[in-house]
Amino acid sequence: MSKQESDFKVITVLVIIALFSAVLLAYVNTITRGPIEGNKKAEMKKAIAVVLQGVDLKNIPQMPRQMKVDKSIVKYFTAESDSGALLGVAFVVKGPNGFSGDFDVMVGVDADGSVIDTYVLQHKETPGLGDKMNGEAFKSQFRKKNLQNAKWRVKKDGGDIDALTAATITSRAFTHGVERALLGFEKLKGNKH
Repeated sequence: MSKQESDFKVITVLVIIALFSAVLLAYVNTITRGPIEGNKKAEMKKAIAVVLQGVDLKNIPQMPRQMKVDKSIVKYFTAESDSGALLGVAFVVKGPNGFSGDFDVMVGVDADGSVIDTYVLQHKETPGLGDKMNGEAFKSQFRKKNLQNAKWRVKKDGGDIDALTAATITSRAFTHGVERALLGFEKLKGNKH
């Protein structure tokens, strides 16, 4: 067998392996897409129930609406009464410029424009430091705050929010995300009237 024939056989085998791998990956993607989407929807419903606790959720839309706030897309789900009165809004906002990049936070806002609760949907923050933003001690300081009764900065920057120890960058991003949700509420409220 010549060198050319040997090289051709090796290349042919590699091409067959690559094609088989591509088909296998496409198949795995196809069968896992549905469960992954189902898990995302279940996580979203769970987050809505947490951030809008105490609000009647029977009239929540399946798909979020969106608007621009602070040059960023903000998604939101409105909770309305049977008569159409706004009961609360669950906003999905970016916590911009976290230590490991942007992260998604859901913020529940009541009909008066105050934070009900927060829920981190996804992040890549440092375990044991930045990921404590989902802890009760950090989250509790946002509840019942609105644009008028709080300075939306960490204390180190002259605001009212206690930063997480060794995670000031994450705390700033989280705080800015919550403020963005409240700005979105004001914009939404302005469009309703």
